[in-house]
Amino acid sequence: IIPGSLIVVPYAGLNDPLLFPIQWLWWSMLAVGVTAACWWPLLRHLTRDLGRMEVATSQIAEGRFDTRPGIARADEVGRLSVSIERMADRLGALVSGQKRFLGDTAHELRSPLGRMQVALEILDTRVGQPERAYVADLKEDVEALALLTDELLMYAQAELRDRDQALGPVPIHSLIQKVVAKEGQGADITIDVSPGTTVKADAQLLERALANLVRNAVKYAAHAGPIAITSASENGVTTITIADQGPGVAADSLERIFDPFFREDAARNRKTGGTGLGLAIVRSVVEACGGTVSCRNRQPHGLEVRLALPWSRE
Repeated sequence: IIPGSLIVVPYAGLNDPLLFPIQWLWWSMLAVGVTAACWWPLLRHLTRDLGRMEVATSQIAEGRFDTRPGIARADEVGRLSVSIERMADRLGALVSGQKRFLGDTAHELRSPLGRMQVALEILDTRVGQPERAYVADLKEDVEALALLTDELLMYAQAELRDRDQALGPVPIHSLIQKVVAKEGQGADITIDVSPGTTVKADAQLLERALANLVRNAVKYAAHAGPIAITSASENGVTTITIADQGPGVAADSLERIFDPFFREDAARNRKTGGTGLGLAIVRSVVEACGGTVSCRNRQPHGLEVRLALPWSRE
């Protein structure tokens, strides 16, 4: 056997049916095109609806239980959308009931705590000197419990406030001056807020939120330097900034300091760390007023809290 090579030379050029089956290639491309034309609308609507459900579930996870995907389909995707809406309604009812129970309990506790405080004041005048130390400790505990009850009630009121309830124009400059006069005694606080600036908010709730922020800044950073309160309005939003020069907050705690009962230092007690509800009330109040709250560490040190609220033209 003599080895050799077989050379095939097509004479028909690209139309050779053996090496270049061009007609089958055209038929394949046509089939792919028809398939894409048939499936593309379905895939486009499917991905669009899945994207809407993704956005809706993200908002539900953030506590916006009135979110609805708004998908009307008779297939599995439509049934999944209905299940998401039912889940949101159920979660909203459970969370609302929990917060209402919390507020009702705090409200009911105020009366007996008030009577206990009056009784302790009377008892303090009738006991001897050796027993007054025990009475003082008891008064301190009752006062701490009363403070916690008030904080719980304010938190529940802010959380349960109807988001559709009308908000009124609130002059920021005078409100901040009022808060600083109460909470900033003895601290170096500068105010750079335009006298004509107003926001849409609940005046009582916003005053409580600002009071909590100023109180925290004075408590933890008054010794480190001046505390600056400024405001700026842009694109229909007024941003109120409270900045101090204190130690700031650990980076991994920045996203959690607005959570109820969170304390950065687990060793803090009511004397050093408060009730852990002050900043949670701030977030609830701002969100109830249609705004947002955020914070960041300053360089080289310090903490900055920003309240973004809708600007009012009234």
